[in-house]
Amino acid sequence: MASTDEKVWLCVTLIFIGTFALVMPLIRYVTTGWKAKRKDIMDGLDAHARMCYFEMFSRSGATPAEADASKAFEQLYTQWYGRRFFLVPGLLLFAVGVIAVTVVTFTCLHRLGYMHNPLFDVPDIAMAALAGAYLWVLNDHISRARSLDFSPADVHWGVLRLIIAAPMGYAFAAIASKSLGPFVAFAVGAFPLEALTSMLRRLAEKNLNVAASPEETSDDIIKLQGINKPIVERLSKEDITSITQLAYCDPVRLAMRSNLTFNFIIDCMNQALAWLYLQEQLNTIRPLSLRGASEIKDLMDSIDDPAADHDGAVQALPKIAEAIKQDPVTLKLTLRQVAEDPYTIFLHRVWT
Repeated sequence: MASTDEKVWLCVTLIFIGTFALVMPLIRYVTTGWKAKRKDIMDGLDAHARMCYFEMFSRSGATPAEADASKAFEQLYTQWYGRRFFLVPGLLLFAVGVIAVTVVTFTCLHRLGYMHNPLFDVPDIAMAALAGAYLWVLNDHISRARSLDFSPADVHWGVLRLIIAAPMGYAFAAIASKSLGPFVAFAVGAFPLEALTSMLRRLAEKNLNVAASPEETSDDIIKLQGINKPIVERLSKEDITSITQLAYCDPVRLAMRSNLTFNFIIDCMNQALAWLYLQEQLNTIRPLSLRGASEIKDLMDSIDDPAADHDGAVQALPKIAEAIKQDPVTLKLTLRQVAEDPYTIFLHRVWT
């Protein structure tokens, strides 16, 4: 028979392990992953590119000199996306995690006859739902820490997932048999929050006999090269749901918020700017070395500059027009608009 001290130490150990495992991915990201992500963004722009960024996107303030641009850029990153923003979400995750792990641990040990529960026993459905939510949050946070895709909002969503686990478990267990209730609650707890809300909405519409309203979807971003559904979903969380928004976004802030690499954001903007003018024709001229707005600017600069590959650019223009079945004169006007767009000029300066 275990002594009281041994029982207390066992409870403390189990609660510590369960809570530490939950917050460890966040601690790892804040201590090491955040620095790696910051370095990735900082290395994406040299001093000249950073000065170009301030000229383009910080017109209300004084543009720093090129020598001071690097320091000002690092201050901007720390001001808006510093590690301090993880403090409150991290404390919430710790508090909710301690409560969830404690009540489940005490309930399990009490039902095994190991010790008396000093709090209260959690019902089977609620305990299963909490276990499923714990599994999902821990798995999600481990994945995010590994891929350097962590933000304070992700921690908040993890906290929300734990808080609503029991109510959602009861809601879905109510439509299952009594014997399957705990299993359904656990399975539902392990679902992503977006999937849960979608399932709950469909069930409510079915039981209330309410016609489902069509969801607005924007699939045009996925037409760009290198964009897939997960990238579309990540951009939509940052309120980027159309090619126009992507073409005229602040690439640095979007990279900081979405945790996508800066070079990838720049490439997406490069394609989006050209897509605004050429639409599906961009797919036709891409094999002709015109992948986006920056490449179009290179072509127009070569046409305008006799010292560059002027003859080759002039000869290429009619072939490009022929490929998309457009008059060379009107095509030249279109490409000129793309090349002289202020955002194209910014991208070209940053890229080169």
